[in-house]
Amino acid sequence: MLDGIVMEKRGVPTSVVCTAPFVSSGKAMAVAHGFPDYPFAVMPHPINATTYETLDSWVEDALPEIVRLLLP
Repeated sequence: MLDGIVMEKRGVPTSVVCTAPFVSSGKAMAVAHGFPDYPFAVMPHPINATTYETLDSWVEDALPEIVRLLLP
């Protein structure tokens, strides 16, 4: 989350993706760094114990939001 906030502050469009259990800490990080409404995409959890096929599906689902976050 912090990397995305830092890049956005530098004018670099960024799309942060976090998994569901980290949404509250991501929001807290955004508030702490002056971006209380910082948008980010959310994917299911866990990543490391998930099949490639399932991950591909999750990415397909998240991709529209990721693109939306990158485009003005």
